[in-house]
Amino acid sequence: MRADVLVTRGRQELASPSALYTYAVPDALAGAIAAGQLVAVPFGDRTVPGIVWALDASDDLGDAAASSVAAIRPIGRILLAEPLILSHHRALAEWLADHYAAPLATAARLMLPPGLLAGLRTVVRPAGGPSPDNAAGDAREMESAPLPGDGEIVLAMARERSTLTLNEIERTLGTTRARTATRDLIARGQIVTAVELPPSQAGARRDRIVRLIAVPDALDAWRTATRARLDTLPPARLKRPSWQRAGKDERQAERLLRQLAALDALAQPPRGQPGGADLPAWRFEELGRLTRVTPAALDELAAAGLIVIEEVKVRRDPLAGQPAIARSEPLPLTPAQAAARDAILDAADTPSARPLLLHGITGSGKTEVYLQALAAIIACGRRGLVLVPEIALTPQAVARFAGRFPGRVALLHSGLTPAERLDEWRRIRAGAVDVVVGSRSALFAPLDRLGLIVVDEEHETAYKEEQRAPTYHARDTAVALGRLAGAAVVLGSATPSVESYHYATHGAYTLIELSERAPAHALAAVPAAVPATDHAPDVSARAVPTDHTPGLTGSESPMPPALPAVTLIDLRAELRAGNTSILSEPLRIALQQTLDRGEQAILFLNRRGTASCVVCRECGYVARCRRCDVSMTFHAPERALLCHYCGKREPAPATCPVCRSASIRYFGIGTERVEAAVKRQFPQARVLRWDRDTARTRHVHEQLLRAFSERRADILVGTQIIAKGLDLPAVTLVGVVSADVALFLPDFRASERAFQLLTQVAGRAGRGALAGRVLVQTFNPEHFCVQAAAAHDYHTFYEAEASARGRFGYPPFRRFVKYTFAHADRYTAQIEATVLAERLERLIRVHDLPETDLVGPAPAFMERLRGVYRWQLILRSPDPRPILGTLASADLSRGWSVDVDPASTL
Repeated sequence: MRADVLVTRGRQELASPSALYTYAVPDALAGAIAAGQLVAVPFGDRTVPGIVWALDASDDLGDAAASSVAAIRPIGRILLAEPLILSHHRALAEWLADHYAAPLATAARLMLPPGLLAGLRTVVRPAGGPSPDNAAGDAREMESAPLPGDGEIVLAMARERSTLTLNEIERTLGTTRARTATRDLIARGQIVTAVELPPSQAGARRDRIVRLIAVPDALDAWRTATRARLDTLPPARLKRPSWQRAGKDERQAERLLRQLAALDALAQPPRGQPGGADLPAWRFEELGRLTRVTPAALDELAAAGLIVIEEVKVRRDPLAGQPAIARSEPLPLTPAQAAARDAILDAADTPSARPLLLHGITGSGKTEVYLQALAAIIACGRRGLVLVPEIALTPQAVARFAGRFPGRVALLHSGLTPAERLDEWRRIRAGAVDVVVGSRSALFAPLDRLGLIVVDEEHETAYKEEQRAPTYHARDTAVALGRLAGAAVVLGSATPSVESYHYATHGAYTLIELSERAPAHALAAVPAAVPATDHAPDVSARAVPTDHTPGLTGSESPMPPALPAVTLIDLRAELRAGNTSILSEPLRIALQQTLDRGEQAILFLNRRGTASCVVCRECGYVARCRRCDVSMTFHAPERALLCHYCGKREPAPATCPVCRSASIRYFGIGTERVEAAVKRQFPQARVLRWDRDTARTRHVHEQLLRAFSERRADILVGTQIIAKGLDLPAVTLVGVVSADVALFLPDFRASERAFQLLTQVAGRAGRGALAGRVLVQTFNPEHFCVQAAAAHDYHTFYEAEASARGRFGYPPFRRFVKYTFAHADRYTAQIEATVLAERLERLIRVHDLPETDLVGPAPAFMERLRGVYRWQLILRSPDPRPILGTLASADLSRGWSVDVDPASTL
């Protein structure tokens, strides 16, 4: 039997371009080996980890083939018996490698458990005989030769320690000397190396816990005897100078006092554990920190039969410490929702079904369709995967799905700690969950029996990986995974990407449309006012007046809310009227009315900070980042200038560094400035700001969302984060402070992004029982995408955008490949880009591709970023695979990155 093994050369990455090597399977492993397992294989003079990619048990070989097989080196051993990569994920890795022109090994890396490769270690042990790869005579001769000094050191370390890792040798001798010494000792047959997984990686984490098991009478008797014994000892001083050592009797008194304290603590549940448990359990380390009791003292209590010390499996729960999620029940579906659910279930029953594009306006009840389709899929013994684009959306998504499927939902996204992600991965692999919710990386969760994949807000660019190969798009990869696993794929959005809607209208996808909002069931879901706390004023007096809340009885069917009315405010007219404030007069009046009614409002601005540009009015100096071709943003709270691309921070200048003038001015507006303006205009309002500066971790995202949904704030000021799928039924007013921020960027998707953003943020208004309204401030009210967003008219926008892209050969009519070269020297970057352009032009002629062309070479939109210059080329072709196959990434010099199907050409 032979095996193709994906060799993992290095602990952090799978780096080999081809990566597949053939090994023989020893007879001892033939019955246990399986595709997808992690194994140790010889590779050169080392032992390295690898993944069994395929097995070949055929015996029908010719003489030449048989002799070559006899020379194949055997697999060393199986590191993990359970396959790490499922069969459909191995096929998906091959698709990723082909579609995105990436090495198979880097694609397979996406499917591995988090932190697995980082945990692998190479151990060194003494050996009794020569290496099997050496002839016996050569080995005897080498063994009799004197050892070099480094070899003696390594051999002594190996004999002294039970487990010696290669990293420890390298730390002692340095990398070069350590590798030379170990290579020499392996050749002499005096040491052997092996790849191992530490226990924390090989299995679930185990923790020691302590329980009180003594009956009350025995416990009282022990305490009485201990106190009597304490009376015969000198008083214990639990605190003393570090230089002073306690005597024997005093140390014994200290131990007894800490044992008594430990028993008292064990009688109470630890913090965070509900009371009333018969046997409260304490973590070994937590009890030691609280009472300072030593492990030896606890062992004495266990020997006396008072306590028991156990090892238990521990799961790092990413939802630990969060409020309990209430269970939810299915809601009545409208006929359109029911038809959408049935279409999804029909696709799940048809292995070759096309992906479905669920185009539903904001508030049309797409999530309820997903939930009920998932329930039916799970009832059939299959499992589901739900992708959301941002960490900010994850808490709300988890609450919805965990409330419908309690205890059967796993969470995966980049905001989790590596330990949390690994524990969730293990739960999924063990089949302990039915639904996985997460960001794009959740696409590679080890789900077998996959029945449904949902990509919510499929238009979001957050689904695109742009930093590392393979530069996959989660939407397109989900479609490929559904085809390989036989699962239905649903792409949902109120503003589908132009590519997806084009495929749906041309037969590649099945189009489902929800053109009306779902009934206002959310009325009952609006969180009640929370009690006053030190951080949240009492809002119970601000309940929504009854004259704005239609009465509903349990038998009535609520009417679906209408889409919010959108009003365009021409900022040019505001300036002519003398209003230079951030808030136009109509928006100021609307905010006041909203506050008077006790409702909530959102103010959206697609920019952080206080001012986006710091300029000297005397000489024209602009404060720019020294490492990036971008102006620095002024942040008032810190009185600092910050680059939002590389993170460089500088103090705000009081005078111009060029002409020494004091005429420094701050232009442009950011969320900090909007927040300050709102607080000045409405001092009684409680204002919350939500952007990348205020929410740097997932926990802060969760806290901000909870605070606003629980009505602990009246006005939410935020950036793109607040425009993406949040359901806040108490919001009746949305104000777009400036619709022009990204309208004219030199990118073919600029109009599409502007339309999607405006439509999505407008959809946050009026999702409950109360009507909503949207006010959009703009200097370009006549722009077609602003007009289409104001009318909630996706179809008109699509027709205009698709027509323009067809004329200019933009996606989906042609695919793009962006080649970017980065270097510290500008002219080197320019020369490299020019050389590659000439090479690509030759390949286009060789392959006779008349519809393929190049744009560039040219500097990137921001030529210098994080201290390096960037030049780029864009290959445009109906099918770039012939060029990608010929010009693999391995053929490019260091400094090149290849982005297939880029989300942006900037």
